[in-house]
Amino acid sequence: MQIEIDEIAKDFGATTALHPVSLSIPSGALVALLGPSGSGKTTLLRILGGLEIPSSGRVLFDGEDATGMTVQERRAGFVFQSYALFRHMTVAQNIGYGLAARPRARRPSKAEIARRVGHLLALIQLPDIGARYPGQLSGGQRQRVALARALAIEPRMLLLDEPFGALDAKVRRELRQGLRDIHDETGLTSVFVTHDQEEAMALADLVVVMSMGRIEQIGRPQDLRARPASAFVRAFLTV
Repeated sequence: MQIEIDEIAKDFGATTALHPVSLSIPSGALVALLGPSGSGKTTLLRILGGLEIPSSGRVLFDGEDATGMTVQERRAGFVFQSYALFRHMTVAQNIGYGLAARPRARRPSKAEIARRVGHLLALIQLPDIGARYPGQLSGGQRQRVALARALAIEPRMLLLDEPFGALDAKVRRELRQGLRDIHDETGLTSVFVTHDQEEAMALADLVVVMSMGRIEQIGRPQDLRARPASAFVRAFLTV
């Protein structure tokens, strides 16, 4: 799905979180919103998912104005820094929750849900943990399960907000590659928020550098390093 962000702005009272920004996200791309805290990257992600309403501007999905769509209509899969798994449910129940909670007319059968869950457990390379509970898993395993749960609803896009922020460096690197592999297999248009330059450069097809509610620069990782940049971008991308 191609996403067009057309002059989106967001104010919280007297505070401007996003100045008018425009961005074209190609279908099937993995895009990083990179910037320090307070740069507006999470606000933009939440607007894409319908969790925030923009003060002005439009969001278009495949050319259709999606600005007024509900969260459900947007069909976004969300992965947050906190795993937000139900502790009283098994891993399999957590992954299948979004499907089992659908209205009866759209709810898959138990057998269909089980097949979907089994496929996703294999996709995240944890095929044998369906009967376990979140408290029996490591942090990296929990985040893999959170990713599988986001994919279970067969979303049109995947939105990730600092998904690896709570993990140590070694696990972050492993999950980073896992996310890239899953993205390549599913072909979903994906947007993730990070303040980690290495993460954005290693993982994304397109990096959007943000500061103080504005987009400072957009480019492929190799291009951002090679071409002249603003003072902010030069400082932020310095290794």
